[in-house]
Amino acid sequence: MVRLQELIALAAASDETSAVQSVVDELTLLLAASVEREHVVAAELATVLLEQARARKVAEEELASLTQRVDNAQALANMGDYDWHIPTDTNRWSDQLYRIYGHEPQSFNATYERFLGHIHADDRERITAIHQHSYATGEPYEMVERIVRPDGEVRYLSSNGQVVIDGTGSPIRMRGTCIDITDRVHAEEERQAAAVRLGEAHERRRQASEINDNVVQGLTAAIYALELEDSELSWKYLKGTLEAARKLMADLGGTEPGDEERGDLLRTTAADIAPTM
Repeated sequence: MVRLQELIALAAASDETSAVQSVVDELTLLLAASVEREHVVAAELATVLLEQARARKVAEEELASLTQRVDNAQALANMGDYDWHIPTDTNRWSDQLYRIYGHEPQSFNATYERFLGHIHADDRERITAIHQHSYATGEPYEMVERIVRPDGEVRYLSSNGQVVIDGTGSPIRMRGTCIDITDRVHAEEERQAAAVRLGEAHERRRQASEINDNVVQGLTAAIYALELEDSELSWKYLKGTLEAARKLMADLGGTEPGDEERGDLLRTTAADIAPTM
Protein backbone atom coordinates (compact mmCIF):
# COMPACT_ATOMS: atom_id res chain seq x y z
CA MET A 1 0.00 0.00 0.00
CA VAL A 2 2.88 2.41 0.83
CA ARG A 3 4.63 1.60 -2.45
CA LEU A 4 1.41 2.17 -4.36
CA GLN A 5 1.05 5.65 -2.81
CA GLU A 6 4.66 6.47 -3.68
CA LEU A 7 4.18 5.49 -7.32
CA ILE A 8 1.04 7.58 -7.63
CA ALA A 9 2.88 10.62 -6.18
CA LEU A 10 5.84 10.04 -8.53
CA ALA A 11 3.61 9.85 -11.60
CA ALA A 12 1.87 13.05 -10.64
CA ALA A 13 5.17 14.95 -10.21
CA SER A 14 6.88 13.75 -13.43
CA ASP A 15 6.49 15.40 -16.83
CA GLU A 16 8.43 12.78 -18.80
CA THR A 17 6.41 10.22 -20.70
CA SER A 18 8.93 7.45 -20.10
CA ALA A 19 8.90 8.05 -16.38
CA VAL A 20 5.11 8.04 -16.29
CA GLN A 21 5.04 4.86 -18.35
CA SER A 22 7.45 3.22 -15.92
CA VAL A 23 5.22 4.16 -13.04
CA VAL A 24 2.18 2.89 -14.86
CA ASP A 25 3.89 -0.42 -15.60
CA GLU A 26 4.86 -0.89 -11.97
CA LEU A 27 1.39 0.08 -10.82
CA THR A 28 -0.08 -2.50 -13.18
CA LEU A 29 2.16 -5.20 -11.74
CA LEU A 30 1.28 -4.20 -8.17
CA LEU A 31 -2.42 -4.22 -8.92
CA ALA A 32 -2.20 -7.58 -10.62
CA ALA A 33 -0.29 -9.03 -7.66
CA SER A 34 -2.84 -7.54 -5.29
CA VAL A 35 -5.74 -9.01 -7.27
CA GLU A 36 -3.99 -12.38 -7.36
CA ARG A 37 -3.47 -12.31 -3.61
CA GLU A 38 -7.13 -11.45 -3.12
CA HIS A 39 -8.09 -14.35 -5.36
CA VAL A 40 -5.86 -16.66 -3.34
CA VAL A 41 -7.31 -15.40 -0.06
CA ALA A 42 -10.82 -15.71 -1.42
CA ALA A 43 -10.12 -19.23 -2.62
CA GLU A 44 -8.64 -20.18 0.74
CA LEU A 45 -11.63 -18.66 2.53
CA ALA A 46 -14.03 -20.49 0.24
CA THR A 47 -12.18 -23.75 0.90
CA VAL A 48 -12.39 -23.20 4.66
CA LEU A 49 -16.12 -22.38 4.47
CA LEU A 50 -16.76 -25.41 2.29
CA GLU A 51 -14.90 -27.69 4.70
CA GLN A 52 -16.86 -26.21 7.61
CA ALA A 53 -20.13 -26.75 5.76
CA ARG A 54 -19.18 -30.33 4.98
CA ALA A 55 -18.16 -30.95 8.61
CA ARG A 56 -21.43 -29.41 9.81
CA LYS A 57 -23.42 -31.59 7.41
CA VAL A 58 -21.56 -34.70 8.56
CA ALA A 59 -22.16 -33.74 12.21
CA GLU A 60 -25.86 -33.14 11.52
CA GLU A 61 -26.17 -36.49 9.74
CA GLU A 62 -24.38 -38.29 12.58
CA LEU A 63 -26.60 -36.54 15.14
CA ALA A 64 -29.72 -37.47 13.17
CA SER A 65 -28.50 -41.07 12.91
CA LEU A 66 -27.75 -41.19 16.65
CA THR A 67 -31.15 -39.71 17.46
CA GLN A 68 -32.85 -42.28 15.25
CA ARG A 69 -30.92 -45.14 16.86
CA VAL A 70 -31.83 -43.87 20.34
CA ASP A 71 -35.49 -43.57 19.32
CA ASN A 72 -35.45 -47.10 17.90
CA ALA A 73 -33.78 -48.47 21.03
CA GLN A 74 -36.31 -46.74 23.28
CA ALA A 75 -39.20 -48.03 21.18
CA LEU A 76 -37.87 -51.60 21.34
CA ALA A 77 -37.33 -51.35 25.11
CA ASN A 78 -40.61 -49.42 25.60
CA MET A 79 -38.58 -46.83 27.50
CA GLY A 80 -38.57 -43.05 27.43
CA ASP A 81 -36.54 -40.27 29.01
CA TYR A 82 -37.37 -36.84 30.36
CA ASP A 83 -35.53 -33.64 31.29
CA TRP A 84 -37.53 -31.20 33.42
CA HIS A 85 -36.16 -27.64 33.65
CA ILE A 86 -37.48 -26.62 37.05
CA PRO A 87 -37.31 -22.77 36.91
CA THR A 88 -39.31 -22.59 33.65
CA ASP A 89 -41.41 -25.72 34.26
CA THR A 90 -40.60 -27.01 30.79
CA ASN A 91 -40.15 -30.73 30.34
CA ARG A 92 -38.47 -32.37 27.36
CA TRP A 93 -39.91 -35.84 26.80
CA SER A 94 -38.56 -38.29 24.25
CA ASP A 95 -40.95 -39.40 21.52
CA GLN A 96 -41.36 -42.83 23.10
CA LEU A 97 -42.31 -41.35 26.48
CA TYR A 98 -45.19 -39.51 24.80
CA ARG A 99 -46.28 -42.81 23.26
CA ILE A 100 -46.06 -44.58 26.62
CA TYR A 101 -48.40 -41.94 28.05
CA GLY A 102 -50.79 -42.46 25.11
CA HIS A 103 -50.01 -39.27 23.14
CA GLU A 104 -48.47 -38.35 19.82
CA PRO A 105 -44.77 -37.35 20.11
CA GLN A 106 -44.13 -33.73 21.07
CA SER A 107 -47.86 -32.94 21.11
CA PHE A 108 -47.68 -30.77 24.26
CA ASN A 109 -45.31 -29.34 26.86
CA ALA A 110 -45.27 -31.82 29.71
CA THR A 111 -45.37 -29.43 32.65
CA TYR A 112 -45.18 -30.94 36.13
CA GLU A 113 -48.89 -30.32 36.68
CA ARG A 114 -49.74 -32.12 33.45
CA PHE A 115 -47.43 -34.98 34.40
CA LEU A 116 -49.21 -35.34 37.76
CA GLY A 117 -52.53 -35.32 35.93
CA HIS A 118 -51.52 -38.58 34.27
CA ILE A 119 -50.54 -40.27 37.54
CA HIS A 120 -53.11 -42.64 39.03
CA ALA A 121 -55.01 -40.87 41.80
CA ASP A 122 -53.97 -43.50 44.37
CA ASP A 123 -50.27 -42.99 43.52
CA ARG A 124 -50.17 -39.21 43.16
CA GLU A 125 -49.41 -38.29 46.78
CA ARG A 126 -46.65 -40.89 47.03
CA ILE A 127 -44.98 -39.79 43.78
CA THR A 128 -45.12 -36.13 44.79
CA ALA A 129 -43.48 -36.97 48.13
CA ILE A 130 -40.67 -38.86 46.36
CA HIS A 131 -39.97 -35.89 44.10
CA GLN A 132 -40.09 -33.41 46.96
CA HIS A 133 -37.61 -35.50 48.96
CA SER A 134 -35.23 -35.70 46.02
CA TYR A 135 -35.60 -31.97 45.35
CA ALA A 136 -34.79 -31.15 48.99
CA THR A 137 -31.87 -33.57 49.39
CA GLY A 138 -30.46 -33.85 45.88
CA GLU A 139 -30.64 -37.64 46.15
CA PRO A 140 -31.52 -39.78 43.11
CA TYR A 141 -34.82 -41.63 43.19
CA GLU A 142 -36.48 -44.80 41.93
CA MET A 143 -40.18 -45.51 41.91
CA VAL A 144 -42.96 -47.56 40.34
CA GLU A 145 -46.04 -45.59 39.44
CA ARG A 146 -49.28 -46.15 37.62
CA ILE A 147 -50.35 -43.79 34.86
CA VAL A 148 -53.74 -43.43 33.24
CA ARG A 149 -53.82 -42.91 29.49
CA PRO A 150 -56.42 -40.67 27.83
CA ASP A 151 -58.45 -43.76 26.89
CA GLY A 152 -58.52 -44.87 30.55
CA GLU A 153 -55.96 -47.67 30.22
CA VAL A 154 -53.71 -48.05 33.28
CA ARG A 155 -50.00 -48.67 32.68
CA TYR A 156 -47.22 -49.44 35.15
CA LEU A 157 -43.92 -47.54 34.89
CA SER A 158 -40.58 -48.10 36.57
CA SER A 159 -38.91 -44.68 36.78
CA ASN A 160 -35.63 -43.31 38.04
CA GLY A 161 -34.15 -39.85 38.09
CA GLN A 162 -31.57 -37.47 39.43
CA VAL A 163 -31.46 -33.82 40.43
CA VAL A 164 -29.05 -31.43 38.70
CA ILE A 165 -27.68 -28.64 40.93
CA ASP A 166 -26.36 -25.28 39.73
CA GLY A 167 -23.31 -23.44 41.07
CA THR A 168 -25.26 -22.05 44.02
CA GLY A 169 -26.52 -25.46 45.09
CA SER A 170 -30.05 -24.87 43.85
CA PRO A 171 -31.86 -27.64 41.93
CA ILE A 172 -32.39 -26.62 38.31
CA ARG A 173 -33.25 -29.89 36.57
CA MET A 174 -34.70 -33.30 37.23
CA ARG A 175 -34.04 -35.89 34.56
CA GLY A 176 -34.26 -39.64 34.17
CA THR A 177 -35.92 -42.55 32.41
CA CYS A 178 -39.23 -44.42 32.52
CA ILE A 179 -39.74 -48.04 31.47
CA ASP A 180 -43.21 -49.43 30.76
CA ILE A 181 -43.36 -52.63 32.85
CA THR A 182 -47.08 -53.26 32.42
CA ASP A 183 -46.62 -56.60 30.66
CA ARG A 184 -44.18 -57.70 33.39
CA VAL A 185 -46.62 -56.71 36.14
CA HIS A 186 -49.50 -58.53 34.48
CA ALA A 187 -47.32 -61.60 33.93
CA GLU A 188 -46.38 -61.62 37.62
CA GLU A 189 -50.03 -61.23 38.61
CA GLU A 190 -50.94 -64.16 36.38
CA ARG A 191 -48.08 -66.22 37.84
CA GLN A 192 -49.33 -65.53 41.35
CA ALA A 193 -52.91 -66.32 40.34
CA ALA A 194 -51.72 -69.57 38.75
CA ALA A 195 -49.83 -70.44 41.93
CA VAL A 196 -52.99 -69.82 43.94
CA ARG A 197 -55.01 -71.99 41.56
CA LEU A 198 -52.40 -74.74 41.76
CA GLY A 199 -52.39 -74.55 45.55
CA GLU A 200 -56.16 -74.72 45.60
CA ALA A 201 -56.08 -77.77 43.31
CA HIS A 202 -53.57 -79.49 45.61
CA GLU A 203 -55.73 -78.64 48.59
CA ARG A 204 -58.83 -80.06 46.91
CA ARG A 205 -56.98 -83.27 46.14
CA ARG A 206 -55.77 -83.50 49.74
CA GLN A 207 -59.29 -82.91 51.01
CA ALA A 208 -60.66 -85.54 48.64
CA SER A 209 -58.06 -88.02 49.85
CA GLU A 210 -58.92 -87.32 53.48
CA ILE A 211 -62.64 -87.68 52.81
CA ASN A 212 -61.97 -90.97 51.10
CA ASP A 213 -59.68 -92.23 53.88
CA ASN A 214 -61.77 -91.01 56.80
CA VAL A 215 -65.37 -91.18 55.60
CA VAL A 216 -65.86 -93.26 52.48
CA GLN A 217 -63.80 -96.18 53.73
CA GLY A 218 -65.56 -96.07 57.12
CA LEU A 219 -68.99 -96.11 55.48
CA THR A 220 -67.89 -98.98 53.23
CA ALA A 221 -66.75 -100.97 56.26
CA ALA A 222 -70.07 -100.28 57.99
CA ILE A 223 -71.94 -101.55 54.91
CA TYR A 224 -69.87 -104.70 54.85
CA ALA A 225 -70.64 -105.27 58.54
CA LEU A 226 -74.35 -104.86 57.86
CA GLU A 227 -74.12 -107.34 55.01
CA LEU A 228 -72.58 -109.73 57.51
CA GLU A 229 -75.55 -108.96 59.78
CA ASP A 230 -73.19 -107.66 62.43
CA SER A 231 -75.12 -104.58 63.48
CA GLU A 232 -72.93 -103.93 66.48
CA LEU A 233 -69.77 -103.82 64.36
CA SER A 234 -71.56 -101.73 61.75
CA TRP A 235 -72.59 -99.25 64.42
CA LYS A 236 -69.02 -98.99 65.66
CA TYR A 237 -67.82 -98.26 62.12
CA LEU A 238 -70.54 -95.63 61.72
CA LYS A 239 -69.70 -94.05 65.03
CA GLY A 240 -65.99 -93.94 64.15
CA THR A 241 -66.79 -92.52 60.72
CA LEU A 242 -68.99 -89.81 62.24
CA GLU A 243 -66.23 -88.84 64.62
CA ALA A 244 -63.72 -88.76 61.75
CA ALA A 245 -66.13 -86.60 59.73
CA ARG A 246 -66.45 -84.13 62.62
CA LYS A 247 -62.68 -83.82 62.87
CA LEU A 248 -62.31 -83.48 59.10
CA MET A 249 -64.89 -80.72 58.88
CA ALA A 250 -63.19 -78.88 61.72
CA ASP A 251 -59.94 -79.04 59.78
CA LEU A 252 -61.55 -77.90 56.54
CA GLY A 253 -63.49 -75.15 58.26
CA GLY A 254 -60.52 -73.87 60.25
CA THR A 255 -62.26 -74.17 63.61
CA GLU A 256 -59.87 -73.77 66.54
CA PRO A 257 -60.14 -76.26 69.43
CA GLY A 258 -62.50 -74.86 72.03
CA ASP A 259 -64.34 -72.67 69.49
CA GLU A 260 -66.63 -75.42 68.29
CA GLU A 261 -70.36 -75.30 68.95
CA ARG A 262 -72.86 -78.10 69.53
CA GLY A 263 -73.41 -79.96 66.29
CA ASP A 264 -70.06 -78.93 64.69
CA LEU A 265 -68.06 -81.61 62.91
CA LEU A 266 -64.55 -81.54 64.39
CA ARG A 267 -61.17 -83.09 63.57
CA THR A 268 -57.76 -82.61 65.18
CA THR A 269 -55.79 -85.67 64.00
CA ALA A 270 -55.97 -88.18 61.21
CA ALA A 271 -58.99 -90.42 61.74
CA ASP A 272 -58.71 -94.01 62.93
CA ILE A 273 -61.96 -95.79 62.13
CA ALA A 274 -60.94 -99.20 63.40
CA PRO A 275 -63.82 -100.61 65.51
CA THR A 276 -63.41 -100.65 69.22
CA MET A 277 -64.09 -104.11 70.64
